Amino acid sequence: MTRLTTIAGLVALLGASAARADVTASVGGDANPQPTQTQAPNSLILPKGKLLLDAFLEMNLSSGEAFKPVSLAPDLWYGVTDDLTLGLVHSTTGATGFIGPTGDSLCLTGGSNGCPQFYRDVGVDARYRLMRPLALDVGLYVPYTDPFELAIKLGVSGRWTWNRVSVEAQPSLFIGLANRQPTTKNAMGAEVADGPTNTEQLNIPITVAYLVAPRVDVALQPGLELPFTDTGDTWKIPLAIAVRFAATPRFGIGLAFAFLDLIGGGDDGADQRSLTLGGTYAF
Repeated sequence: MTRLTTIAGLVALLGASAARADVTASVGGDANPQPTQTQAPNSLILPKGKLLLDAFLEMNLSSGEAFKPVSLAPDLWYGVTDDLTLGLVHSTTGATGFIGPTGDSLCLTGGSNGCPQFYRDVGVDARYRLMRPLALDVGLYVPYTDPFELAIKLGVSGRWTWNRVSVEAQPSLFIGLANRQPTTKNAMGAEVADGPTNTEQLNIPITVAYLVAPRVDVALQPGLELPFTDTGDTWKIPLAIAVRFAATPRFGIGLAFAFLDLIGGGDDGADQRSLTLGGTYAF
């Protein structure tokens, strides 16, 4: 079961954040697993009593802002039952499924290097199996701790496997509950905007992976980020590519390069880039 859980977690790494625990014995039970046409669809649900740690070292490579910031975002997932998984989430990957955003959680490079605060965000996530391969995904998130913002997440997730190819989707809607338009008072006593808006946003990451070797796969992830505020200027289509390796039955690593705003309402294009090194460990 440990090998099964770890390989499941590796598939999640730099893709969708929580473990795929429903892999078949042909994938998880062999030291040199081979894909087969009989692989069952996977979900984002851990087996009861299993614990998984994901950690992401996020490095900004945007034009003129290399390594500003660098952040470390750990996510911890626990199988409460065979149908319910709970997570303590710090990474954008864990929250939305998108690979590549930086500045999450433990921001390490200081205020002058892209980190307005050290501990920026946290969330509690619950994933409940509806039917294979679909799971309901809901959560309560604090996108920013200062100024304090609160949002609810409503989403679903699914993963389908055909021989060496897998496709995963994690559409979700975030709805701002508190401090939707954060403001502060300037020296003249007037209220001015303070931080990003906390209104609705639709996220649709799609991850396509190909198993190139028994323990190695490559993944391509396009997607759509659609804020409901100033949509014409803020919508974006990011693109990421990742390589993932199951190093041991318990430990997996992955590396991803992402264009954070390749196409969208802004004019950033290929200027916003990042590199993410991820690791996953099954207990």
